[in-house]
Amino acid sequence: MIALGSVYRGPELPGTRIDLAITKAMNAAAELRGSFEFGSGPAINVVFHVPGSLGKPDWDGLRDATYSRKLQLLMVQVAVPDDVVESPGLETFIIEGLYGANAIAFEFFRQKKLTFPLADAERMVVSIAAIMHDS
Repeated sequence: MIALGSVYRGPELPGTRIDLAITKAMNAAAELRGSFEFGSGPAINVVFHVPGSLGKPDWDGLRDATYSRKLQLLMVQVAVPDDVVESPGLETFIIEGLYGANAIAFEFFRQKKLTFPLADAERMVVSIAAIMHDS
């Protein structure tokens, strides 16, 4: 399943459009996970790194980061470009980031001989997108 988080590189970012959009996606993911318990199967924690006055990510795109074998939880980090932070397309960027994280997770877990529930994760992203679009 999917969890979301964020790292803000500046005190000015809470309350901005990107913060509100990530929070909306995070809350939708939590609701859609239902009774899923981390550690019961492969899952991802998608963390959006948002540039600000204190710096920006030193990479572009997505990358896999830490992995908890105990929780079967892979962190996928998403670098948010400067031009996305206040853009009208930031919701699309978040959804595309989630799809990209699913692809990374599928391959990561395949190499570990574990089955990432890609179809379920993709359906979850579709539902997150619908929730973000409707509100």
